[in-house]
Amino acid sequence: MRHAPAPLLAALLPFAPTLAGASPNDLAHLSDEFAHPGSIQAWSRIEFIEQWNASQLEVHDVDLTTPGAMTMVPFTVSWFQNYRGPFVFKPVEGDFVFTVHLTVSGRDGVSVPQSQYSLAGAFIRAPRDITPDTWTAGGENYVFLSLGHGDTTPPSWQHEIKTTENSDSQLFLTPAPGPTATLQIARIGDAVICLRRAPGQSWQVHGRFHRDDFPQTLQVGVVTYTDWLKCQIFDPFTHNSTTLTLPLPDGVNDPNPFIPFAPDLIARFDFARFARPQVPAELAGLDLSDPGQVPDAALLAFLGESAHSPAPPCPGDTNGDRTVNFADLNTVLGQFNETGDGLFGDLDGDGDVDFGDLNLVLSGFNQPCR
Repeated sequence: MRHAPAPLLAALLPFAPTLAGASPNDLAHLSDEFAHPGSIQAWSRIEFIEQWNASQLEVHDVDLTTPGAMTMVPFTVSWFQNYRGPFVFKPVEGDFVFTVHLTVSGRDGVSVPQSQYSLAGAFIRAPRDITPDTWTAGGENYVFLSLGHGDTTPPSWQHEIKTTENSDSQLFLTPAPGPTATLQIARIGDAVICLRRAPGQSWQVHGRFHRDDFPQTLQVGVVTYTDWLKCQIFDPFTHNSTTLTLPLPDGVNDPNPFIPFAPDLIARFDFARFARPQVPAELAGLDLSDPGQVPDAALLAFLGESAHSPAPPCPGDTNGDRTVNFADLNTVLGQFNETGDGLFGDLDGDGDVDFGDLNLVLSGFNQPCR
């Protein structure tokens, strides 16, 4: 492997622009259009943050399996009561609007998932300061809206909306028109509002919840889960701390080998966008979770399509933090002259880390893409 010469940094940095009074555009820097593999570094995975160290995703990448998308393929796993599944997130303080566009399928890439409760979507959760050694039941608090297959026979497209308080999960399934949707969750004060839009259709308010138990900072991101019939035969702690696929690790026994492992979900997220809600003055002080006080039309006037927009381009950003800085420069220099797929330093996507990529970093150096 050849690297850029050591004097290169000192020689070129004087030509890089300097930051002068730039201010971040609030939450836009968290948004991700999934256009570069390196942006996966800006996302956290709950099973690693809480030190479970049992990967629950067979596939998780950005702009590799599916160009221009985050792809998630879960093992047998669930989010229900004390069952904790895979969750890819960023922490967000205060009010926010989170919007994703996704397409789901079975593992064949085209069909309705065949296993019960195989869905993916937008997810918000109260953080837990736990590890496997300190975990206790009854501590899950979250809301999500998802798309996939729930419990119909034969399998059909459905939305699932779920609110969980102290691990008491209340869920509702409704028909969905197809495998693609834009999903949105807004947290405004104590109100959590879930919205959806199918291709070619208008935005709909799907559900509302009053969640005055949520802390100021929530984990906000995307969720996948599949194969409930197999999940439920394991106790929650074993489920949470084990990659449920054959062969099972030493010491983990299958309570019912006659029920096969049958994970059947691929989720492809085309974007994940964060924004602050711009609540009209006339709604100030009203309970947005109460349709009697605030009708759907009033919510749709400032949520839905008007509450998200594409993240600004950031061609020199190798790690998804939406700032071009020394971390990005070090990535390019560290991989200089390497070739192959999935190189974080390959900013122009030509399969090589070269002077073209270095120029993208230097031309945007110290410039936040916000």
